[in-house]
Amino acid sequence: MKLRMEIVSTGAAAVLVALAIAGPPTAAFAAPQLTIQSEQAAHPRIEKAIKDMEEGLKALEAAPIDFGGNKAAAIKDLHAAIHSLKKALYFRLKMDDAAIDKAQ
Repeated sequence: MKLRMEIVSTGAAAVLVALAIAGPPTAAFAAPQLTIQSEQAAHPRIEKAIKDMEEGLKALEAAPIDFGGNKAAAIKDLHAAIHSLKKALYFRLKMDDAAIDKAQ
């Protein structure tokens, strides 16, 4: 029985040494690659809201009337809202404001 305990202890020690030398398997701990597309896929409702606002912005900009003087403010507010949603959506990518505005 004593010999069996020594063999088990020696075997366990060998496994621990091997793991310490080799380190953890990197594939098991690798973080997924973050991209604009992966963030969009992870949050489809936010992506849809951005697209809907962009379509509304185009329609508003193309409108021949100024909606009682509110068109310019609405365009400005839509630009800000689109930027804010993109900033929230892409925050893990650590993008600057210029890159966020260019993101499709």
